[in-house]
Amino acid sequence: LNDPRLVRPPQAGGYGMDAQWSEDFHHALHAVLTGEQCGYYRDFGRLADLAKALGRGMVYDGRYSVYRQRRHGRPAGDLQGHQLVGFLQNHDQVGNRAGGERSSHLLCPARLQIGATLVLTAPFVPLLFQGEEWGATTPFLFFTDHHDPQLAAAVSQGRRDEFAAFGWPPEQIADPQDPTTFERSRLDWQELRQPLHTDLLNWHRQLIRLRRALSSLNDGRLEAVAIRYDEQQRWLVMTRGAATVACNLADRRQPVPLSVAGPSRILLSSDPQAHLESARLSLDGPGVAVLLAVDRHLAR
Repeated sequence: LNDPRLVRPPQAGGYGMDAQWSEDFHHALHAVLTGEQCGYYRDFGRLADLAKALGRGMVYDGRYSVYRQRRHGRPAGDLQGHQLVGFLQNHDQVGNRAGGERSSHLLCPARLQIGATLVLTAPFVPLLFQGEEWGATTPFLFFTDHHDPQLAAAVSQGRRDEFAAFGWPPEQIADPQDPTTFERSRLDWQELRQPLHTDLLNWHRQLIRLRRALSSLNDGRLEAVAIRYDEQQRWLVMTRGAATVACNLADRRQPVPLSVAGPSRILLSSDPQAHLESARLSLDGPGVAVLLAVDRHLAR
């Protein structure tokens, strides 16, 4: 809804909720990583949108939405990161796709690592969808078990009509009432024995350890987030205290300028050959790295 009143206390005219989905962060991150521009993703796709989501919490804060053909949202005001839930996948965004495709169906491993890194180092409350942490390849389809025949038929038809805006053919829409739709959505736990899935799981574990170790990555103050990016060169750098996250969204190695004064060291990188050259990080693309300013204590 992009309305900060949802999480403001009742004394301030709000509804007193603890947090709300950051749909703008999801849409901005998804569109940058996948390049999709259908449906509501028409409003996203630029690094500027992702930078605004990371630094302000909302992209559409009263600005015009091409998809909605009207202005959308309200200014974030004093909204803080811990009042927003940040994610790359959830039950809505996966289950409401025609084929229930997860990010693992849409992205290469390196882009999955970028997505995971931004979710787990952003100033929001991070959410991981079931199986996301190891790149599950089973779909998550919308399934129902309505006993009223008329309601069941209406839901099935409604799903087909809803996806027209995304250009998905009706025949590709799984019938939510079909038991096989549910069965196809079960996780295949045997995938965890495969190196590709094990590697991604280890990546998530390392990111979670860093988030717990670095207090700056637990800081929900949006004003403490600094973002730099280059739309043409396709890189984005987020600095939060002593920690810096450098993303190379291009399909080539390139130097990514860092914004931290003084020396840094690489804590985690998707590119084993990543190395620092003065105030630049040579990073293969697509790729991501987390760095720490060496003159600051690890716990900060």
